[in-house]
Amino acid sequence: TVNTGAFDNLAELSLIAHAENVWFHVDGAFGSLIILDSERRHLVNGIQGADSLAFDFHKWLHCPTDVGCVLIRDKALLQSTFSMRQSYLPTAQQKSTMGDVFWDFGPELSRSFRALKVWFTFKEHGAIKLGRKMADNCKQAQYLVSLLEKYGDIIHIVRPISLNIVNFRFEPDELNKSDTELLDCFNSELLEDIKRSGIALLSSTYIYNRFYIRVAILSHRVNNEDFDIFVETMLNLYRSRTQMFITGC
Repeated sequence: TVNTGAFDNLAELSLIAHAENVWFHVDGAFGSLIILDSERRHLVNGIQGADSLAFDFHKWLHCPTDVGCVLIRDKALLQSTFSMRQSYLPTAQQKSTMGDVFWDFGPELSRSFRALKVWFTFKEHGAIKLGRKMADNCKQAQYLVSLLEKYGDIIHIVRPISLNIVNFRFEPDELNKSDTELLDCFNSELLEDIKRSGIALLSSTYIYNRFYIRVAILSHRVNNEDFDIFVETMLNLYRSRTQMFITGC
C-alpha cells in the first residue's frame, strides 16, 4: 500500500479482527490523513474500528520533522504497558492530583513539545484547507498520468492511481523489452540522472519484482506547470540515457 497508495478494506478487516478477538492495528503512515479530504475519505472507511492507529503529521500535513502519532482506543491498556514505579518518580497517590502524566503512556520520560507544531499547523490552516491541499495532490497525480500517457509506447504506468502516488517505468524500443533485468538497470540509471538534474527528488520501488520510478506528491507548493517541466526534463534525460546506455551496466 505504501508503494502504490492503495488501501486495504479496513471495514472488512475490522469485522474479522473483532470476530476473532485479534488486535486491529492500522498503519496509517500518511494515507490515513486522507480522511480530511471529503472526496476521498471513503478510502479509509472502517478506520474508526481500529484498536490502534499510527500516522505521521510530518508527511502530508507538512509539520516539521519529526512528529508521529499513535492513537490507542483503550487508555488503560496503554497506561499499564508503559507506567513505571521508580523512587525518583511521583507515587500513584501523587499522580492522582496531577492528572495524566505523559510518561505513563510511552517510552519517553523526557520529550520535546512535538504537539505544538501540530497545533500551530491546524491553527494557521485548519483541517478543511489541509484536506483541500491533499485533494490537489491527488489531482496532480492524475495530471502527471495524463502527461505520461502521451508516451504510452515507451512508458508503463502502474494502475489504478487512487491517491497521490504514480509508479512508472520506461521500456524503450531500443532495448529488449523481455529482458527485465536490463530494463530495471536502465530505469535505475535514469532515476539517478533525474536526481542529479535537481528537477525532482523521486524514489523507487519494486512491483511484481520489477523496478519502478515512484513519484509521491506531498508538497503544498507544487502546481501543474511543475509537472510539465518535470516530464519535459525527464524525457530529455531519457533520450540521453538511451543513447549512452550500455548493456550490463
